[in-house]
Amino acid sequence: MNTDIESVYNLCNLISHTFDLPVLFITPDGNITYEINNQVLNPLYVNQKENFFNPINFDSSKAYDFPVIRKSPFSEKFILISVYHNHSFMGTVIIGPSISFPLTEDRVNSIINDARAFFYRDEVYKYYKSLPIIKTEKLIYISALLYNLFNQTILSSEEVKKKNSQLLEPKDKDTKVDLVVSENLQVNAFHDRLFEKKLLQIVKEGRIDQIKEISNIREEEVASIFSKSSYLRSIKNHVITLITLVSRASIDGGLHDEIALSLQDRYIQQVEELDRIDEVKLLAKEVIYTYTEKVQEVKNERYSKTVTACKDYIYKHLYDEISHDDLAKYVELSPKYLSVLFKKEVGISVTEYIQKTKIEEAKKLLKYSKTPISEIYSYLNFNDQSYFTKVFKKIVGLTPKLYRENHHLQTQSKDE
Repeated sequence: MNTDIESVYNLCNLISHTFDLPVLFITPDGNITYEINNQVLNPLYVNQKENFFNPINFDSSKAYDFPVIRKSPFSEKFILISVYHNHSFMGTVIIGPSISFPLTEDRVNSIINDARAFFYRDEVYKYYKSLPIIKTEKLIYISALLYNLFNQTILSSEEVKKKNSQLLEPKDKDTKVDLVVSENLQVNAFHDRLFEKKLLQIVKEGRIDQIKEISNIREEEVASIFSKSSYLRSIKNHVITLITLVSRASIDGGLHDEIALSLQDRYIQQVEELDRIDEVKLLAKEVIYTYTEKVQEVKNERYSKTVTACKDYIYKHLYDEISHDDLAKYVELSPKYLSVLFKKEVGISVTEYIQKTKIEEAKKLLKYSKTPISEIYSYLNFNDQSYFTKVFKKIVGLTPKLYRENHHLQTQSKDE
């Protein structure tokens, strides 16, 4: 054993005993060089370690410049660390399995039914009870630490999350926005009312850039189950629900009924034709992006490029102080000409549109957050709370306080 391989082995041994996790080292040609803490293998893999390579989409010849976190169709999570020496790829360390939450009896039963592993039922139950529980956020930190141990490269948890999210994007969507929502689709989180409201509002407004802001939703292990007999069926049912809700939101956002409903039928048919959980989740991401993109296209078609640019600028600078002159400078027009053009296309003045857009944002904060009203007006750069209340009431018909009392989805905070 040469020095480099011995060093890797010693690190693997240290990791296994520190985190009480099995560790494998696999060479680029697919050979398992050694294993530490040989835990009982999932009975669903028929006691062959190589059999879990496919479920976690592992290619021994492929190297990554970040720690990869993979999840099997059986809810196990593995950390994959590509190991380098003098910029040469030595192989991959696989750490795991672990699970994020204890699996319910219904979830284990559905996994057994999907795998048709009825004769292994007792072994499967015993196996899942033996797995260490490591929450997703902690697993990300651990993966960053381990990558640094092997490759002396420090990565932040945000970098690790972002790079893993990009791995999950559909292959034909490479130029599209980073969809952190993919993490949420793994958790069936749109069944949560608060998440659902936020997501549907984003689709309705055609705000592709805001999709990536949806995060921190509960893990799939604690999400609701739509089918106790099959985990795959449960995921499919959730995604069909998502398609229906998103289709309706897109119609509310201005997308023609025929287009929205045709897409809905096509996507539901695609869901039913898929037989892999990861493929169903990827399709769900595509659904959200496609509908949001279609709504955005419809909204942009109504206005000239200049006015569309102004609207986008206003949206992206909602939390800044925005003036008419700022916009005129941005689109390289005189303030007077911009004023005439904007009023002609939008129907209201630039100043009124800025106020209206800021108030729409304030409505979201009042609905979905516990941020005090005394802070909301400051965040949105209104001069004072009295002026904010006056503008809000003029546009909405209610004071901010009454609006929150009538529409808030969480436990109300007390505003002075």
